[in-house]
Amino acid sequence: MTAPPASKGRRAIELLIEVPAVVVAFVMMLHVTANALLRYFVNSPIPNTLEVVQYWYMPIVAFLGFVAAQLRGQHIAADLVFRMLPRATKPYVTAVGCAASALMAAGFAWYGWGEAVHAWEITMTAGVSSLISWPTYFLVPLAFASLTVQFAWATVQAVRSPDADDADELSSAKQPASV
Repeated sequence: MTAPPASKGRRAIELLIEVPAVVVAFVMMLHVTANALLRYFVNSPIPNTLEVVQYWYMPIVAFLGFVAAQLRGQHIAADLVFRMLPRATKPYVTAVGCAASALMAAGFAWYGWGEAVHAWEITMTAGVSSLISWPTYFLVPLAFASLTVQFAWATVQAVRSPDADDADELSSAKQPASV
């Protein structure tokens, strides 16, 4: 399923999400490659490479990826049963699925916020190293709050547009929805 042509505002939001993810992925690639080369040729790896990748690069790439995929409507959907439903019920099933997803994402955001605040209060570090890791804990509530809004919007659009031919059209025309 592909997303429709994006408006200028939507495209700006996509760039705001995707450019940092690409930059971080590229920097991570350079960091890991430099670490491997230095380890092999000079026997002097870059300190804390594993921790930086695990606690900084990967959470940024993963959570920005979740948000970008939902915004573009590019999550994987297995609609084996959905295609057999009567046409009139499909938008409502989509709405219920999106509402449930919004509630679940809101729960993850709420729980993640508490964990992020706790990590900040105790100045969490990456494993046994002295590398701080608490700032990346705030990515969890931020990403899931964004997903909550996206799923809530998809729920509203599904209820507003019950005449859509298919959930694929509904989700790509209005807001991505994965059920």
